Amino acid sequence: MSKKSKIVIIIVSYNGQKYWPDLMPTLTQEKYEDFDLEILVVDNNSKDESVAHLEENYPQIKIIKNKENSGFVGANNIGYKYALRNGADFIYLLNQDTVIGPGFLQPLYNFAKDNSHVGSLQSKLKLWPDKHKINTVGNAIHFLGFGYGMQSGRVDKEDQKIEKIAYASGAGVFISMKALRDMGMLFDETMFLYLEDLDLGWQLNMLGYDNYVIPDSIIYHKYEFDRSMKNYYWFERNRLWNMIKNYKIATLILIFPAWLFMEFGQLFYAIVNGRLKSKIKSYNWLFSKKQWQTLLNKRSYIQNKRKRSDREVVYSFTGRILFQPLDSMLLRIANFIFNIYWLVVKQIIIW
Repeated sequence: MSKKSKIVIIIVSYNGQKYWPDLMPTLTQEKYEDFDLEILVVDNNSKDESVAHLEENYPQIKIIKNKENSGFVGANNIGYKYALRNGADFIYLLNQDTVIGPGFLQPLYNFAKDNSHVGSLQSKLKLWPDKHKINTVGNAIHFLGFGYGMQSGRVDKEDQKIEKIAYASGAGVFISMKALRDMGMLFDETMFLYLEDLDLGWQLNMLGYDNYVIPDSIIYHKYEFDRSMKNYYWFERNRLWNMIKNYKIATLILIFPAWLFMEFGQLFYAIVNGRLKSKIKSYNWLFSKKQWQTLLNKRSYIQNKRKRSDREVVYSFTGRILFQPLDSMLLRIANFIFNIYWLVVKQIIIW
C-alpha cells in the first residue's frame, strides 16, 4: 500500500486574531481521503491574543512562535523548513486575511499528482465580502518587474479553465516540495515582504517548472489595495532586485532604455504622491556595497541552476499593466508605449 501524500497549510500570523473567526472554524473542519493535512501557523510575535485564541480553541493546529517579526518571507520560510523536516509533498501558503471555499485543496492535489512539472498552483482568489468579484485568477509579470493580479475587480464569470500563469499570488498558493527542493529554498529572505511570490514564480519557471491557475479551488481574500501601497519602499526595492537577479545580462541591456524611462516615471510618481523618500531609500539599499554583493551571489546561484532560456521564460511577460485600481489616462499612455517596446524587444531575445 503506497504512502499517502502530505500537505501542510502554512499561515503567517501577525495580530491576526480578528481574522480567525472567519477562517479557522471552516479550515479546521477540512477533511480529505487522498492525503494527510496539517495546519501550521507561524506567528510573527503578535501583540494581540492571536496565539492564545488558537491554543484555546484549535488545539489541533501546530503553532511556531517567533520571538521577533521575521516578515512574510521569513515566517513562510520557517514553515517551509518545518514541512521539509516532516515529509510534506506539498505546501499551501494561505494569508491570515482569507476565507476558504469548501474542499479547496482537492482540485489542486488532483492536478498536481498527475503533472510532474508543476511548480505552483494558484487558487481562484475572490474578494471578501464582494464574493462575486475577482481578486486574482493568476498574476502577470510586467517586463519591468511589476506584478499584478489578472481580472482584479471584475465580476466572476465562473467559466475559467485551467491555464498557465506567470506566477501565483502568495495569498493562496499550492507549491510542490519537489520543485522547492530543486530550487533549494522557498522565498529569498532578503526581500522580507512584497513581490516575493513574483520572484518565486519567475524562478520556478527558470528551473523548468510551470505555474497554473486552478479555478475550481476557491479562496476569498480581504484585500485592500491602499493598505498594500503604503509599502511602496518594499515594492520598489524588490522590483529592481528581482530584475537584476533573474534576467540574463543581455536581456537587462536590451530593456535598459525602457527601465530608465520607467525610473524617471517612478520618481515623478513618488514626488507627486509624497513617496520620494521611500524611492530614494530603495536605491540606497539596493546599491549599498553589502546588498550589491548579496545580490550578485544570489544571481549567480539561480543563473547556474536555470534550465530554461530567457526567451522561454519571458514569453509570458507583458508590456501592459491591466490592474483596475491603478487605471488612469497616464497608465494607458504608458501601457501603449511600453507594450510596443516589449513586443519588439521580445522578438530579439534569442538567448
